[in-house]
Amino acid sequence: MPGPKGNVIDIRLVSQALDHIRQGIHMVDTDGRTIFYNKQMRVMESMEDIDVLDKRLLDIFKFYPDENSTLLQVLSTGNPVLNVKQTYFNVRGREITTLNNTYPIWNNGELAGAIEIARDVSSNEQMRIKSGSAGTDLSSFDHWTGSSLLIDEMIFEGKKASRSDSMILLIGEAGSGKERLAQSIHVERGLSPSAFHSIDCRDVTPERLKDILREYESKAYDRDRSTLFIDHIESLERSLQKQLASLLTNWKLNTRSITKPLFYPILTLSADPIDAIQSGHLDKDLYYIMSEVTIFVPSLRQRKEDLKELSGYFVNDFNLRFQMNITGVSEEVIQLFSAYDWPGNVRELEHVMEASLFAMGQDRLLSFSHLPHYFRLKFDDPVNPDSSLDTSAFMIREGKPMQTLDAFLREAESYYIQKSLHYHDYNVTKTAHALGMSRQNLQYRLKKNNLIRQK
Repeated sequence: MPGPKGNVIDIRLVSQALDHIRQGIHMVDTDGRTIFYNKQMRVMESMEDIDVLDKRLLDIFKFYPDENSTLLQVLSTGNPVLNVKQTYFNVRGREITTLNNTYPIWNNGELAGAIEIARDVSSNEQMRIKSGSAGTDLSSFDHWTGSSLLIDEMIFEGKKASRSDSMILLIGEAGSGKERLAQSIHVERGLSPSAFHSIDCRDVTPERLKDILREYESKAYDRDRSTLFIDHIESLERSLQKQLASLLTNWKLNTRSITKPLFYPILTLSADPIDAIQSGHLDKDLYYIMSEVTIFVPSLRQRKEDLKELSGYFVNDFNLRFQMNITGVSEEVIQLFSAYDWPGNVRELEHVMEASLFAMGQDRLLSFSHLPHYFRLKFDDPVNPDSSLDTSAFMIREGKPMQTLDAFLREAESYYIQKSLHYHDYNVTKTAHALGMSRQNLQYRLKKNNLIRQK
């Protein structure tokens, strides 16, 4: 097995030194067998020396299909791979997410192995996934980004509503920030962060929803005052909408006999309520019951003047989470963002920004070339404006090398799934059915392409 020259004491000294480094260190030889594996890496991956040393990477760790270990990528190309986020699984099936800088090791001009310096970001990812549920990471009104008139009006109405004991209806397109607004109202009311309870009507079965509503109503006296956030009411079956209308009617009657409500309902619609009633997706009685206080959440295309601030927010958030030093977004990208209608709203902007930032490598200013390929296809290259992005440009762009077939298929898959998600209002079950695949298969592809947050 190739390894560093010297006696056993030398190797042990190096191993002890690596254990004092606060980042994970993993070194392999040209066969992909582990040579060094420091303490921090063992903690991050929940493994021991004996599990990993002198064993091949792919015998221990599992990667998504069509993806590869960054260590193996470096062994294959001989080139460094920098600032790459990687998600994989250890031998026990535990998911690990790291941010890696991986370098080749040369000996007399020949590739002798690869070394990876990794930072654990698993907890960051889980916290972002859980944000807005019954956790402690809730958004307040101070966390809103944007200075447009529509956002100012929405925040004013939200703060005013938080001073009342009324139930609240939030109306806005998917991805516009309705749950964040509900969290802000919850925080403004002075309620405990752990008392924010969320139900997404798109992802719960009718039987489970009935159980949740019955349990929540029966145990309301046994818990602290809380918020019951019910998202996407229009996705409920009509029979369940009538049951919910009954629960809310009882809630209104009960609030008249007590000083403070035991819980506050905040509900959302992603469609125009009049259209939803006329199309049969929304029960008219339920709408009248829950709409005593209504707040409209603007779409991103209605407040494009906030795009620069929002882009800067995502850059700062990325720098904080991954200890990067990205300086900002180029003016040409902001102009492209302003020309786009953002059907997926702020959620779509977040996905585009995150994919772009991970593609930057050592660059510091986000430019057109860093944008995801499927997104660049929507525009002409500002550097080469004559290169129109017609159908043929999806495969071949003048002056640039052709993509490999695998790369093209990955981009096409990501683009088509994103369009299907938007068409089905980000309902995973309906999208999977329309695409002819299982929900589990679609969930995997969503995670692989970073298209939607797992709940």
